[in-house]
Amino acid sequence: MKITASSLCLLAVLAFAPFGMAHPLPDVAVRSNFERGGEYLLQIEIDPRSFEPDPNVAPYLTHADLGVTPAEQQEKLKTKAREYVQRVVEVVLDPVAELKPELVWEFTAAENAPLKQPEDPVMLTGTWRTKLPEGTTGYSIKALPAGTLSVLYHNTALGKKVERFQILFPGETSYVLDLKTFTPRTKAPPPITAESVDAAAITAGAPDTMCALCGTGSKGTGTLATLISVAGIVALIAWLRKKKEA
Repeated sequence: MKITASSLCLLAVLAFAPFGMAHPLPDVAVRSNFERGGEYLLQIEIDPRSFEPDPNVAPYLTHADLGVTPAEQQEKLKTKAREYVQRVVEVVLDPVAELKPELVWEFTAAENAPLKQPEDPVMLTGTWRTKLPEGTTGYSIKALPAGTLSVLYHNTALGKKVERFQILFPGETSYVLDLKTFTPRTKAPPPITAESVDAAAITAGAPDTMCALCGTGSKGTGTLATLISVAGIVALIAWLRKKKEA
């Protein structure tokens, strides 16, 4: 994927945003589990902060908070999750076949773990077990343009995690998982490193391509913006690696 100057600006903002706030920006995790014979388990995890006008500053719903939340309000949160998923994520099958997940929503900790401590952040996890249509050969997901948060794409096949995962931004489609070999049909792009970002930033340093957020225009030099962008990307890489290893 070609990195443009405007992309560097956006990624710089995303990189620095978590460090200036109490909590990292939430995302939508889509986890799929495949077995022989077409058996399929879909789980989608949503942080309730995603429903707020500004998830950046919204506090976590904690296990202690959930304990004093009326049952009616809890059901409203589950309804919001159901409606939210329909707006931001779509399952794509190859060959094309309609698939409308009927998710059952529960309150859990991150990664479908049980809630234990009072301070545990609460997630809404929707689960659906079904069988894929006969003849389905490929599986992917799309982060719909209406979304505003990133979508995490994780797959497990025959009890083993597929090594490759993706972070999708609104409007992006994931790689296709081949359901015969349980491997991605396309190769992963080269990993982003500080060196590759530095080279891309230099290539993208033309004044007329810089974004207004970076403080440059058609007459600006872009030098400061490029440095900020590079620093932002490096911070983003470190944050994503830390999140992956957590």
